Amino acid sequence: MTPASSAAPLSPDDWAWASDNLPIVCADVLPVRRDALGRVEFVGLIRRTSPFGPRWCHVGGRVLHGESLEAAAARHVLSTLAGSDSRGLARVPYAVHEYFPEPRSGAGHDPRKHAVAACFTLDVPEDAALEPIGEATDFCWFTVDRVLDLDDRWPGTEPVIARAVSPAGGADATIAYEALNARQVSRDELMWQSPALAMTAMAFLLTIALGDGQAWQRALAALLSAGVAVVSAQLLARHSLHSIDDAEALLTLELRLGLPLIHARPPANPRPARGLEARLARYRSRRWWLYALVSFAVVSAALAVQPLVSMVVAPE
Repeated sequence: MTPASSAAPLSPDDWAWASDNLPIVCADVLPVRRDALGRVEFVGLIRRTSPFGPRWCHVGGRVLHGESLEAAAARHVLSTLAGSDSRGLARVPYAVHEYFPEPRSGAGHDPRKHAVAACFTLDVPEDAALEPIGEATDFCWFTVDRVLDLDDRWPGTEPVIARAVSPAGGADATIAYEALNARQVSRDELMWQSPALAMTAMAFLLTIALGDGQAWQRALAALLSAGVAVVSAQLLARHSLHSIDDAEALLTLELRLGLPLIHARPPANPRPARGLEARLARYRSRRWWLYALVSFAVVSAALAVQPLVSMVVAPE
């Protein structure tokens, strides 16, 4: 997280000029508690003074010069809610919301200024006790249904809250799921193309290594075959680990979005196999390919040693 800015605060006159003439960048934070499936169950709002009188509102405020959005969001959380932990803060905003001096449909209303706010969620554990400090005079948890029906909420904040508590998890989660799924499909294709092409190349090189060519030619072919095997095994292992990470992330999004669990983890006790084909299908193919590539590397290295030794010890 970028450290907070050390810039000096604006004078009252400078702040008045900026508020009247420039859009003010803000970082807003919505404390949330989720259920076991990752869906927002409770929303936390602070009670604070406003141009409209006391209102329920999310945490937030302006971004200082040189301060990152994430650092600003964390600063406002820690200065408004005692007992909070900024480690639960989302790393990226889930929405951008505007506030105008005059009421506008679908936007927030703040008669003091035009503001552009990056909106973050703050995941709060059930055992965390938050207390209002600073500008907050009170803090309360609201159910999803209740928070959208509040009459004394800051005007124009409903879209921000509605997007965060959307049962489907919001459009951003859907877009992330689609992009992640496409990447996993692409990686799966690469994962199986790499060893297949490597086996073809190694078969050609081993034909030379086992042929009747000169010793240096056979040694070079065997060394190249060993190199192809090692590089391909490393690439397969890397693709495999990334594929597992993607599958776990996809499973998390499927739980959050309420989708069919396509990427659910395999059961601890696999189904009983029947016949040779079913028994072979029980094992992970990537592991077999990895062992095969390592075996090719060992054999190729051994074949490379033989002609090299013969070249060294051969009589002149």
